[in-house]
Amino acid sequence: MNETRKLYDEHPINEQEILSKLEQSGKELDSLRPEDLSNFDQDHYGGLEATDLLAERLRLHAGDRVLDICSGLGGTSRYLAYRHGCEVVGVDLHRPRTESAIALTRRVGLEERVTFVCGDAARLEFPDGSFDAAISQEAFLHITDKEGLFAGCRRVLKPGGRLGFTDWIAHGELGEEESRILREVIAAVALSGADRYRACLEKAGFTDIRYEDLSEWWRGILRGRLEMFKSLKKETVRRFGEQRHNEYIAAYNIFVERIESGVLGGGRFCAVA
Repeated sequence: MNETRKLYDEHPINEQEILSKLEQSGKELDSLRPEDLSNFDQDHYGGLEATDLLAERLRLHAGDRVLDICSGLGGTSRYLAYRHGCEVVGVDLHRPRTESAIALTRRVGLEERVTFVCGDAARLEFPDGSFDAAISQEAFLHITDKEGLFAGCRRVLKPGGRLGFTDWIAHGELGEEESRILREVIAAVALSGADRYRACLEKAGFTDIRYEDLSEWWRGILRGRLEMFKSLKKETVRRFGEQRHNEYIAAYNIFVERIESGVLGGGRFCAVA
């Protein structure tokens, strides 16, 4: 958990960076619309297209109550509310990021449809059967207790509720030094293969488990994302120091190279409670 907190304490994409980019684009911060934020707050691979694909796989409808697990700055939560008409609760371990999600949501007037709580995804503190669906994007690699995670997901979903998530997938073995760097800098503390994810979902009682390999799609996305992080050097150095910027870029470069070589990949899972 310490690695995850450090990652998001010093992440290049943060509330201040988003608001700065909005101002630079000519937006008035006191009169923002949800779609204004969506140009900058989608801190996951594939942006709105990826979220729409997950929403389609989960058969989300207006009025569905959705849990956004590891919700971060809340971009996915807000989008599901204003684009798909869902009522969304986001849960995230990182308190400052949760507070930023709340602040950004208030700026666009969605606080009655989107709420956020600070909590542990492996120990969800919601009543049984609270949600129609649960969603997460590229976050479960931070969670070592996969069994607790998926048991909790199934418990808080209504019978027949749907879980959909994307994550890094380990197709091979990383070198010891590469593993250390990704663990310490990008909080990749619990990389898993597709087979392990399937086994954990089955153990938790999920059925109709479906897996889609996203590795080919991600290869193109992540090289561009690396260049985007490099372009944020000035802002990142000002907020967190040059050493942090250099460490992050070096680690992300390892990640991109291993995606391109096929050692790591991306995947989308959907399952029914």
